[in-house]
Amino acid sequence: MQTYATRYKAGVWKLYDDTCHAAPTYKELCGRSSMSSWMNSASMAGFSSGFSSKQRLLDKDEYWVAFPEFAHCGTADKLTCTVPKP
Repeated sequence: MQTYATRYKAGVWKLYDDTCHAAPTYKELCGRSSMSSWMNSASMAGFSSGFSSKQRLLDKDEYWVAFPEFAHCGTADKLTCTVPKP
């Protein structure tokens, strides 16, 4: 599944189907999404200066990121998910 992310309104981001690729069947084993450089930079601003140094991560170190906030999200014909803010 191929999507792209964009800001819907202040503080709200949404994923949309990327129409340059085949429409999703929602039976895909994986997916990927693209986003603007600004969105990517803003989302990672605290990560590179805070998290990675505190965890002593070096270049090419492997780590796993889990998002339990997404566990309730469905996979119906229209994927809708609201993630609570911390």
